[in-house]
Amino acid sequence: MKVGIIGCSEIAFRRFMPAVKRVKDIEVVAVAEEFDPSKLDNFCDEYNVEGIKSFDELLERMDIDSIYVPQPPALHYKWAKKALLAGKHVLIEKPSTVSLQQSSELVDLAKQRKLVLHENYMFQYHRLIEEVKKCLKNKEIGEIRLIRANFGFPLRTQNDFRYIKNLGGGALMDAAGYPVKLATLLLGQSIKVDSATINHIDGYEVDMYGSASFSNNDGCVCQIGYGMDCQYQCNLEVWGNRGKMFVDRIFTTPPDYEPVISITRGNDTEIINIKSDSHFQHSIEKFLWETKNDLEREQMYEDILLQAKLIEDIRRLAIE
Repeated sequence: MKVGIIGCSEIAFRRFMPAVKRVKDIEVVAVAEEFDPSKLDNFCDEYNVEGIKSFDELLERMDIDSIYVPQPPALHYKWAKKALLAGKHVLIEKPSTVSLQQSSELVDLAKQRKLVLHENYMFQYHRLIEEVKKCLKNKEIGEIRLIRANFGFPLRTQNDFRYIKNLGGGALMDAAGYPVKLATLLLGQSIKVDSATINHIDGYEVDMYGSASFSNNDGCVCQIGYGMDCQYQCNLEVWGNRGKMFVDRIFTTPPDYEPVISITRGNDTEIINIKSDSHFQHSIEKFLWETKNDLEREQMYEDILLQAKLIEDIRRLAIE
């Protein structure tokens, strides 16, 4: 698989390139950057790839069969659509787009052309998630009474794209996506949004923090909190009738970090140690597998649409 990258973003430089080097049968051959020549020079020097000064020129390359789109969310639709029309598979950063309508259009186009459209919520491919699901399935804490997931971080610089409306910024578009995706993994396809809040702060043009509550057909409830101006949190807590589970760093586990699952029953606490893992690497491997497997490709289409719908439902309910 020959990959081209649209833009020298931080996540492409710091996370994607180290991960892709550990994946067989895939190679980054070129990166394009239209806005900052110094970023392009640095990227090419560090990773020994070809640099191109035009995104469209990159898409025209016949030796490239897939495109990685790590642009701000408002630009995802434009460049993913162009890539799909050019016959390229697309690995797109989260969220897929800024609306259900845009995501639906991209999915329809990918389906028509039998191309992969892969949304990069990579945390779900860490072995930690499988172990969490296994513990819950085996009723290690008994029957589930409530699930809580939080993801938020302190205020960043105001020129960060997350705080710029025209670039698709906002806490709902950024931080909320992680616990929403986790809620889907734990509650299943019957998940629905029951209530939601979206909150603003003076001096910022985007939403800055919020919350939502989900349930499924079995009556299981998951509450989430998210924000971009708060004490750092990145955790999962599951409350059962015979114990509770707590997991820290569940969304942002570095490849050299060994996470733990803490299970408390009464006065006793069991620690389950999880080996280090690279969820970004596994997301790229999943992307490759989807190019070869129709069922996997179709499932990713459905996952993208469900995620976009839940985000849209949160926004609608919060406004109502």
